[in-house]
Amino acid sequence: MDASELAQAMLRWEQVQREADALRAAIEAAVMEIGATQKVGNVTASYSNGRRTYDYRRAIDEAGQAGMLVPDALEPFTKIVPATVSVDYRLACKHLGIEDVPFTQSEPSVTVKLA
Repeated sequence: MDASELAQAMLRWEQVQREADALRAAIEAAVMEIGATQKVGNVTASYSNGRRTYDYRRAIDEAGQAGMLVPDALEPFTKIVPATVSVDYRLACKHLGIEDVPFTQSEPSVTVKLA
């Protein structure tokens, strides 16, 4: 391949890549609207509803403020590391029956890939 052929190939690659990127964006938008993973042939567009991040500490704090916890309720879930006190809030919520745990959730997303 000479320099001229290389330049043409590179320009063609740029054009094809831009077309593929636009097609991927259209597929992602359609799958986001459907809200479910789609598979056609060797192509999979995976839908993710977003990852939840639970705030167990806040749940415990709110339960304590509401008077739902006895003073030593967290003692079994507390471990003392030199100069540090650590509480397993997730385990404490589970054990104490606190089911209303606040959480944040990331935005839904779609990933398109070729198998």
